[in-house]
Amino acid sequence: MKPCVSVLLPYREAGPWLDRAIASIQTQTFKDWELLLIDNASTDGGPAIAREWSVRDPRIRLLHEPGPGIAHALNTGLLNAGGDLIARMDADDECRPERLQRQVAFMNAHPEVGVLGTRTHFVSTVARHSGMQWFVDWQNAILSPHDHYVKRFVDAPVAHPTVLFRRELVDRHGAYDTGPLPEDHELWLRWMDAGVRFAKLPEELLTWHDHAGRLSRTHPNYSTDAFFTTKARWLAKWLKRTLNGRPVIVAGTSTLCRDRAAKLEAEGIPIGAFTDVRPREVPGHAFLPHDRLPPRGEACIVSFISQRGTGDRIAEFLSGIGLVEGEDFLLAG
Repeated sequence: MKPCVSVLLPYREAGPWLDRAIASIQTQTFKDWELLLIDNASTDGGPAIAREWSVRDPRIRLLHEPGPGIAHALNTGLLNAGGDLIARMDADDECRPERLQRQVAFMNAHPEVGVLGTRTHFVSTVARHSGMQWFVDWQNAILSPHDHYVKRFVDAPVAHPTVLFRRELVDRHGAYDTGPLPEDHELWLRWMDAGVRFAKLPEELLTWHDHAGRLSRTHPNYSTDAFFTTKARWLAKWLKRTLNGRPVIVAGTSTLCRDRAAKLEAEGIPIGAFTDVRPREVPGHAFLPHDRLPPRGEACIVSFISQRGTGDRIAEFLSGIGLVEGEDFLLAG
């Protein structure tokens, strides 16, 4: 019989954590699920752990994807999933027992939402983890479809292992990109570009276990350059549709901001001017003081400034002079 929810859990060299992750799905208060354990060429004890669980619970199915990379494994899971709702789970994380029940109830009550995440509880064994803690706090503050949409170019606004999404979105807008990029953020940007609405439950229904070996810390697909190359592509698509002759003004004149602006130019978006709180010459471009920015509807300001907390101050300033986030300006730092 077809399950309501298919949970995709890819794993590779996850022996120390896999048992805990599987147990957190097996003990869900919502029972109408299947768990697809996708072995992505593991060489440790993970496959044996998966086999033991599959013997105990017939809802747990074993898959194998020899192609390296989580995107390949996830696409194999999607091809084999029977549910109309797809849940994600990582091998080193842990769900709260009521996670699926609350997410399914919300999706049933809100057919306009295509992707639903939850807040996360962050635990780290890495000594210097303040950056990740700040990111989780930022992500947890984004709840509504509107906020997910306008913050989408800052970073991934929803934690991948928390999401539940409608299977039909894959058929309409495509599965995971297997290129050298952050597969989750690229998927979110592509689906949001197609009009898919994202939301987040206010409860912390997943514990995000951060450790030194986590892919987001070690794999080049999640490097800063990979993120900005991906963001520039989808930001350019949005700008081409919405500028209607308005110039693009880049907020930030540092070398980093200029490099990021160059990625946007490479995607076919000319930069009309740069702006900053202090006058600074940018070779080949005009400079516009921050207190002489055009009024609403006459330009689009893209901020590439990425210092922690600065984006909020920039948004507050631009909103204070009458500009609308998501229309007149975007944060992409």
